[in-house]
Amino acid sequence: MRKIVKYLLSVIIAIIIVMLIQAFIIIGAVVKTDSMAPELNKDDRILVSKVQAAFNQIHNSDVIMYRHNGHTYFGRVIGTPGESVEYKDGQLFRDDQLVKERYDIKNPIQNLALRDLKHSEGDILAPKHYLMLNDNRAQQQDSRQFGTIHQKDIIGKVVLRYYPFQQFKISFNE
Repeated sequence: MRKIVKYLLSVIIAIIIVMLIQAFIIIGAVVKTDSMAPELNKDDRILVSKVQAAFNQIHNSDVIMYRHNGHTYFGRVIGTPGESVEYKDGQLFRDDQLVKERYDIKNPIQNLALRDLKHSEGDILAPKHYLMLNDNRAQQQDSRQFGTIHQKDIIGKVVLRYYPFQQFKISFNE
């Protein structure tokens, strides 16, 4: 009887530890669309770190998982709070400085200004707001449709793709 109780206690403790890790540190997810292709493709299995979001360590070019109206999306951070962001003739400008995007983009944007986005208050990102775009820019379920994304809606940063195995990858920013 004592061995059964010890075994059950060990299983319960293991379950609690896994639940705590998933609640506060890292979660697994499955990509449902090709909106981030070629970086992330439909049915990719990934790990998302919640630590960066909890400590406000989200940076430009990070690929993140976020919520909007009860749905979960993946996107690339193009602008962070306090920055001005604009696309002119297909080129990205942050704070009036040309930025070379070092990741693959399908269907690039020619022109976009923050002031043109839904709920935008001007040319500078508000505190705790991020500009998110898909790498497959033809799919506009991102800040172009939703407006900027509030910090509280960011779930975490994509840190690892483990499936498909031949496309294993650890870093998802520039």
